[in-house]
Amino acid sequence: MSTINAATPEMPIVDGVGHEYIQLPDGRMHVATMGTGAPVLLLPGFAQTWWEWRDLMPALAAAGYLAIAPDLRGEGWSKLPVRGLTRTRRMEDLLLLLDELGLDEARMVSHDIGAISAFQLAVQYPERVTSQVALAVPPLQMRVTAEMVPGMAHLWHQEVLAIPGVGSSMMKSGQLPRWFFSHFTAEPLDADIEATYVEIMGHPRIVKSCGVLCRNMLFPELGRLMRGTYRDVRLEMPSLWVFGSEDKPFPERIVRKAFAHPEIYGRDARLEIVVGAAHFLIDEAPEATTKVILEFFADS
Repeated sequence: MSTINAATPEMPIVDGVGHEYIQLPDGRMHVATMGTGAPVLLLPGFAQTWWEWRDLMPALAAAGYLAIAPDLRGEGWSKLPVRGLTRTRRMEDLLLLLDELGLDEARMVSHDIGAISAFQLAVQYPERVTSQVALAVPPLQMRVTAEMVPGMAHLWHQEVLAIPGVGSSMMKSGQLPRWFFSHFTAEPLDADIEATYVEIMGHPRIVKSCGVLCRNMLFPELGRLMRGTYRDVRLEMPSLWVFGSEDKPFPERIVRKAFAHPEIYGRDARLEIVVGAAHFLIDEAPEATTKVILEFFADS
């Protein structure tokens, strides 16, 4: 795979994608962009960086959108301190990014842990979000039921990541990244794609921040979900949740049941299932997932 040598690890090249650094009060945020038109903010899953969106960005650009893919605090090529990293801090980073880019509002696509920041932005600053898509994550208003418990057994890695020294060692060695892509996909990813992710996820900056992300951001949010903190929240903007039919933590049967009454999540809440994919939707089924996203944006 072609790379450029301006950063460590080497940054993958995606034809047509530009790169810049946006100055924030305590450091610089790396942002990948492509296209012109209505802005779409792309928030990646855990440690996947802007590169997760390598297939979606050209499609968005071709459809007349400006794709904006930042490396969130603690990940990728952004140079921002991770001490004190919380969901609020990441959300504030996104607000500053929009302001620096001169954008009053944007569409959003998020995946995995990136959806925590997307949800906070949508709830606290709904005027900044015109519509949003969340990949492979449940609505934070969703009730946790006993039938969901078996799926949670697949999430043991979150506790391991939070243990100082243990999680970071398993990330650096590539053990956990390879496990992610062998257990949370319906079919193996292309070998080159997996190898690039293993390299990115083993970078010292990500290795250092993975435990902080789990302890300060993921676990507190899971606690709020379990306690029903967001139960009465209703999203104001059109919102689409997309799951793979083979997702182990969130099987299709349970997801469809949870969306039997989508009005409990927002005024325009929708569900789509991508057949044959699991958790890493945009990596596993880029064409099908991109089609779902573009059709939703065109209709919202």
